[in-house]
Amino acid sequence: MMILSSRLSACLFGAGAALVTSVGAISPFALNALALSQREVDAIAWQVSVLISPNLTKRGDRLIIQGEKTGSGVILARNGNTYYVLTALHVVLKRGGFHAIATPDGRVHYVDASSNSSAIIPLGSLAGNLGQQINGLDLALLKFESDRSYPVARIASERVRKNESVFVSGWRNPSDLRRTTRFRRLTPGSIREIVNSDSTDGGYSLLYSNETGAGTSGGPIFNASGQLIGIHGRGRGIENNCSSIPELNVNNSCGMQLIDFLNHPQVRAARLEFNRNPPDREMIRYGLTHRSQSDRIGGINSPNPTPSPPQANLPPENLPPENLPPENLPPENLPPEPSPDSEEGNIYYVDPQRGTNKATAGSRDNPFRSITYALQGIRQGTTIQLAPGTYNQEKFPIKLKPGIILKGDSDRQGRGVTILGGGFLVTRTSGNYNTAILAAKNSSIIGLTVTNNNQGGTGIVVDGTNPTIGNNTFANNGRDGIVVAGDGSPRIDNNLFLNNRGNGIAVIGSASGDIRNNDFQNTGLGLAIGETAAPVVADNHIRANKTGIAIGQQSRPTLQGNIIENNQEYGLLVMAEARAEVTGNNLFRNNTTSDRLIARTKTWPVNPRAESGQTPIFGCIEYDGGIATFAQNGNSSIPRPMLTWNNSRSLPPKNRCDLATQRLRGIVDNFVRNNGRLEQMFLSSGRVNDSPAICLLEDEAERCNNSNMLFLLSPEQQNNPLEALEQLLIFEGATVSPAGSEVRASLKPLAQSLQPELGLWFAD
Repeated sequence: MMILSSRLSACLFGAGAALVTSVGAISPFALNALALSQREVDAIAWQVSVLISPNLTKRGDRLIIQGEKTGSGVILARNGNTYYVLTALHVVLKRGGFHAIATPDGRVHYVDASSNSSAIIPLGSLAGNLGQQINGLDLALLKFESDRSYPVARIASERVRKNESVFVSGWRNPSDLRRTTRFRRLTPGSIREIVNSDSTDGGYSLLYSNETGAGTSGGPIFNASGQLIGIHGRGRGIENNCSSIPELNVNNSCGMQLIDFLNHPQVRAARLEFNRNPPDREMIRYGLTHRSQSDRIGGINSPNPTPSPPQANLPPENLPPENLPPENLPPENLPPEPSPDSEEGNIYYVDPQRGTNKATAGSRDNPFRSITYALQGIRQGTTIQLAPGTYNQEKFPIKLKPGIILKGDSDRQGRGVTILGGGFLVTRTSGNYNTAILAAKNSSIIGLTVTNNNQGGTGIVVDGTNPTIGNNTFANNGRDGIVVAGDGSPRIDNNLFLNNRGNGIAVIGSASGDIRNNDFQNTGLGLAIGETAAPVVADNHIRANKTGIAIGQQSRPTLQGNIIENNQEYGLLVMAEARAEVTGNNLFRNNTTSDRLIARTKTWPVNPRAESGQTPIFGCIEYDGGIATFAQNGNSSIPRPMLTWNNSRSLPPKNRCDLATQRLRGIVDNFVRNNGRLEQMFLSSGRVNDSPAICLLEDEAERCNNSNMLFLLSPEQQNNPLEALEQLLIFEGATVSPAGSEVRASLKPLAQSLQPELGLWFAD
């Protein structure tokens, strides 16, 4: 429930009318639009910020449902007993049931979310082939009825300026959606860029440095005077698409300006009155006194929010002892997400700068210096709280113990709390590693940056255990961010994987687990899944990697709700005997080589030397709407497209591919058997029995003959063999150039692309 006493509720909303001045008159207590402190802005923000729980089945349902996300909004206007809440359209886009609005007094107001509801005013609509864009503004007004006097947000009269300070208020979703508690937060930042709003993609125009997270969508953006200037909608990331400059998107959240909302035809037609007065001193004073008592909502042991009727004229300062602030309320019946102020279990504090490794240390004021020391003799259920700093003087690998919680800064995904280094580890089931951390049974690793830049270095190894790994950053690891092996079954949630050389996550052995809500960027393979592993991979954003997801051997993962885009090669690559259950709600787009490719390489004829990667293998695969010859060099090599047969006219493309690939396979096998290498070979035009042909030559001196011919050119191709060969070649780096009366293309670029993939280290 929302934690607010009935006495406080009475005082706030019995006197609420005094806080709302009319639009036309200036309150005698109004402030000039001067900069306030963050604390003062927060005092204003909590009085107008609301939590939105969309699509409840019926009135009276529990406000926050386990497994469901919530959003944020702001009370913007009032007309009699009708209040208007402004939020992001995508928060309330789905129709059906009721949207619930939780106001700061603990009341829940239900908004009809049926398809024809007049209580929802959308200012945009779905667009794009897949409904992935919003045409118009990504904003919506929700109407609810109440006889109480709620404060409304004060509207800025001046335009937003670049570099001005701004604050975002919102109710973040926890990393574990089984938790039914939400906390409101106000985060500071500044306007980094103002762009022309794109009406075909939500009308976003503000980019700002504020930290945001899932659940804050729809939350208000305030200026330094506590006035509303916009609505937040998208977090940091290249995919937010608010600017044409990727670096701005990566480093900034973005939202919509209030001026675009005010000028919208539907808003003008509604003739709403807005409060354009600056916040008054009484509103700020009241907020400073009572803010902390309404910034927590929910808890599965708490009843649904339906507080008692207000009792008027009771002083808010005299709260009874039973109305404790939220940090002293009983926890939910779930494994705790520990915080430094938790009273559950023990907490050891570690600070690499000011700590000391003594038996008398470990408190907040007298912390340990190293994690290694803190782990000695530690009890199950203890939290090790890490101060900002770099932890590079540990005894690596750091071997956690069962039930231990290793925590840094979860709100910032570990930014500034860095585990740097790694050491040799022999595991129980999956061999040897160089790793920074070995996870243990029921352990938790939360809010760290993990970097093991040793050659072949891994951030965390999960070997047959079930840890929770959430809100971390895995960056610049020598090979993998995380390896899950044996029969490991971790929960890996809301992490950032960035610039890891091999994989973001490798899942092997008979491992399973739940990999959700993670962001994979600029990594070799976002995820590599092999052997008989069967994890659930859901709601992740996998972008700008070499390949998004590579699945091999006999693995059986389930993919659902992922966005897999802008990867340099494949979005999803399925190899060997692997099978993936891919639900319809995954989004694949703009992956350069192919969005999805199934390469049944185990069915290709194999020279005995090929298993070791000494001889490439070749086969025909459906590709790019047609058929193509692909090449692979060992199980740890990525299959590469080589020749396309879509332009074949003399034979059906599949027949042409089968015949030419069979000849190609025989020529290469014979050459390699005699110590030749693929990189020495050339494709060349020439004549065989006086007929124009394409041949595969062992060196530049060789000419076309019956033994090296791949196929004869069709009559249409004979007049221009250079064009015919250019249309045939599809491997990266392919170049066709004249060689006397012939044209040739070296296979060296193809051979180089078939080198073992670092992320498939487990496949051989």
